[in-house]
Amino acid sequence: MLRGGIPIPSILDIAKLAGVSKTTVSKVLNHQYGVHEDTRKKVWEAAAELHYTPNIAARTLVTSKTGVIGVVYDSFSSPIYMELAGKLEHFAAEKGYHLVFCSCNARQEAKQHYIQYFMGGAADGVIIFGSAKDDLPVIQRLMALQFPFVVIENHFEELEIPNVLVDNQAGARQAVHYLHRLGHRSIVHVTGNMEHRVAMDRQAGFREAMEALGLDTGSDAFISTDGSNGCGVGAAQQLMGMNKKPTAVFAFNDLIAYEMMDTLHQAGYRIPEDISIVGFDHLAGVLSFKPGLHDLTSIAQPLSAVAEAAVEIVAAAAAVEEGISRFRLFTPELKEGHTCARVQRQ
Repeated sequence: MLRGGIPIPSILDIAKLAGVSKTTVSKVLNHQYGVHEDTRKKVWEAAAELHYTPNIAARTLVTSKTGVIGVVYDSFSSPIYMELAGKLEHFAAEKGYHLVFCSCNARQEAKQHYIQYFMGGAADGVIIFGSAKDDLPVIQRLMALQFPFVVIENHFEELEIPNVLVDNQAGARQAVHYLHRLGHRSIVHVTGNMEHRVAMDRQAGFREAMEALGLDTGSDAFISTDGSNGCGVGAAQQLMGMNKKPTAVFAFNDLIAYEMMDTLHQAGYRIPEDISIVGFDHLAGVLSFKPGLHDLTSIAQPLSAVAEAAVEIVAAAAAVEEGISRFRLFTPELKEGHTCARVQRQ
């Protein structure tokens, strides 16, 4: 066949270039298991070199597979969503999948619409990233219809679902214990949106560590925000208005931490001399927020491991492959920067 006068490469052409059989090429292009990763990579490289473009519609009719995984986000506004997206794309491509990203802008009806679209034949599986408490009905529907999916970040104690989680409580405890070792006793937690599980878990970990160390967890130990962009400015203003100012802050995420530091810096505060700050996520995109001004101490999420696990779980479910663990829990790690200082015991 010709496309614009140029011959269209066939599966046989790919097989010859890759040095494998037509059957092997067919398995790789149709995302079937039983092919060694090195061979799979060789086939995709040959397909790329030949500019092979599969007929998705025809393949779907034959295999009932689209080669697509849908990714449903709460919102693209948070830096962590964008950083994870690139990692998901990398691992999906290794398995021969394309990703289609959808942002719900925190609207549950939009999330239901996108998931219904993917379940209607547009994708072989769905990755849901976000931790809204009202996601439960959507997840229950996916379970009832046995559609391949995995949930990153959110969890529900009453359900056993395909899950990839970071231990946010453990990360928050690390932050508190680190500040305590530096001599801090007056520590404030700036929360995220408490309608989201991740914010609840980080607050719970903070409270648990503070209580274990005998530190105050009254109302003055918390500054509440909705987690949106810009809320760190208001949090810094609230902190500056406190009668008894804390010596350290544990922020819900890096963006809030940087917004706070920028606001405090403009008001004449020195970091970490006047106040120490710990963030959460350790995102490369956010770490360049104020280059040269701050090197944030932060709790790092292992996003590459999270992305790889999520793709593996949903791809295995789409292929009806057994023996793959559907639950992964990763422990974050504190990365020490230059935003925390030792203080005299209070």
